[in-house]
Amino acid sequence: MKKLLLLSALLFAQITFAQSQQNDLAFTAKATVLPVFNNNRLGAEVGLRYYLTDAFSIGNNYVYTNDKFTHGFGYYTDNSIVHYLGINVPLQYDVVNKDKVQIGMGVSPGLSLSTLRDKNQLKVEEHYDEETGVTTVVKTPVRLNRDAYFSLTPNIDLSVKVANIDPKSNTAIYVTGNAGYQFTFGKGDFTKPSDFRNYIVTLGFTIKGALD
Repeated sequence: MKKLLLLSALLFAQITFAQSQQNDLAFTAKATVLPVFNNNRLGAEVGLRYYLTDAFSIGNNYVYTNDKFTHGFGYYTDNSIVHYLGINVPLQYDVVNKDKVQIGMGVSPGLSLSTLRDKNQLKVEEHYDEETGVTTVVKTPVRLNRDAYFSLTPNIDLSVKVANIDPKSNTAIYVTGNAGYQFTFGKGDFTKPSDFRNYIVTLGFTIKGALD
């Protein structure tokens, strides 16, 4: 399956082409299941893609989730939390581009960031608003460490139109699903690359339309 996803993402061959997408902007919001410490964690993803041609688009997306632990990964604490953030640059080529259905193949290079914090130690910050006279107290778990890896995710994307929003600008809303395999490379202090290397599946919606 991993080899199939990688091969499919690299075979940028157009199969079916029906409508112009050049200069279109696509916004996506999805729920995602991603690997964090060999477990499948539910997270959230938001992103934008801009179509440079009728088939090829480039963009930026962010994936977030967190997990709590009763140990400190070598640090002295029994109450820790790891925040996971993925920052990616999706490159996608639509091989099927019909009015109702679109299928894209692509690859997403990016950064995989894991931040370890100690919930037993809190950093307290006070913010005073002179206009209202209100002081806001923010308590944040102390950061212990942060690991960063280079990630590469070949993937397949499927979008099905559910409604037109503005026919003049060809703006519509789609139900969008995506499946891929995330490879991670590098060296960490409290994690290892294999902790975040596995399949990723997302499901949500896309709003896409022309900028002009």
